[in-house]
Parts: sequence; structure tokens; C-alpha cells
Amino acid sequence: MPSCPSGHHSTATDLCDVCGLRLQVLTAPLPAPSRPGPGPRGGPCPECGTSRAGRFCEECGYDFASRSGSHQLRASAPGSAPTGVPWRAVVAADPAYYQYMVDRGMLDPNRISFPAGVRQRRVTLQGDRVHIGRRSRSRGFTPEIDLGGPGGDPAISHVHAVLLARPGGTWSLVDPGSTNGTTVNGTADPIARHVEVPLNDSDRIYVGAWTVIILQKG
Repeated sequence: MPSCPSGHHSTATDLCDVCGLRLQVLTAPLPAPSRPGPGPRGGPCPECGTSRAGRFCEECGYDFASRSGSHQLRASAPGSAPTGVPWRAVVAADPAYYQYMVDRGMLDPNRISFPAGVRQRRVTLQGDRVHIGRRSRSRGFTPEIDLGGPGGDPAISHVHAVLLARPGGTWSLVDPGSTNGTTVNGTADPIARHVEVPLNDSDRIYVGAWTVIILQKG
């Protein structure tokens, strides 16, 4: 049965009659390939109990690889997080991306309007990972880049994507299984799930119904 990406109960079969997003047909996820790694694959998340589908829990952001908590910002390990020149993420509402989503039929502009008066905000990238998503009060989880809340982007998953600090002062991007996907630099195809994508200064990350996140170095 089709399901609303934002979790609404919809009687329609194409677009959600509450928020206007295109309904998704839920399918069973493909089994993850077997490879060595810490902890059992496919087991429940030790923090929220969600079944494992990749490195990060799709509900609370728990890192199965390092076995570290979701909402605890960890100190940078030597040689892992960028040092020296700082990085920041500029978060903004992009009208061109919103119109692209409308033209693709991914959302209904009569139900989801482009937000007016939203200002850019800057988030300094700290630690060895930065979650992009929306807070979950029931899980006690707040991502470092929170795109939810009043007036937030309605097409964002709790853990939509994760920025990972890499050796040498760079960052990479992982989509742990978001409902609506993540694209980089305006490409039409979303990045593959559970695969690290290297990022560069001025790269643009597109998520949700209208959000663009621009990485800036220095």
C-alpha cells in the first residue's frame, strides 16, 4: 500500500491528501552484502531498536561501525576529522530546486508551498560526523543540521544523510536510506545508499522539498 514519506495517513493513492508529497510504494529492502565488520549485520539498533540496513541507523543515526551513540557529538579522533581550516554548511531554501521537484511531480504545490522569508543559516562542521535530518522527540535525537520543526522541510527523513570527516581535512556524504533521496550538485540521480561520496569546497547537497546545503571551506 502506498505510504506518505512524512508518515501521514492518506486516502489518496498518488499524492498525499495531507501534505501533497508523492506516495511511496514500500518494498522489502534487499539484503546487505556480507562483508567483515564490527557487530552483527541486520540486528536491531541498540539505541532505538530499528532493524539495521546499513552503517547508520535510519531512525536515530547510531553508527554501527564505531558503535557510538546517535545524538552524542563525539570528539574528533586524531587523523579523522578535518583540522586547521574550518568547514561550514550553509543551509538555504532553493526555489529552483523546489520548482524542479514540482515539475517532476514529486510534490503538489497546492499543498506544499515554497517557504517565504526563510534566511540562510550557517552550521560549523565539528566532530567526525554531522547528521542531516529532523529531530525525533520520542528518540531524544536532534541532528546537528536540523531541517524539521515549524516551517521545516516536510520531505526530510529523521536521518536523511550523514557528513563524515575524512583524513586530510575533507568530508564525505552518506545517505543511510532516506525516503526521498539525496543529490549532489544538481544531478538528476540520487546518490547510492550506504556509499560514501567524497565532497569538495562549494559542493551543493539537495534534500527534501526545497533544501540546499552548500559546503564551504575556510
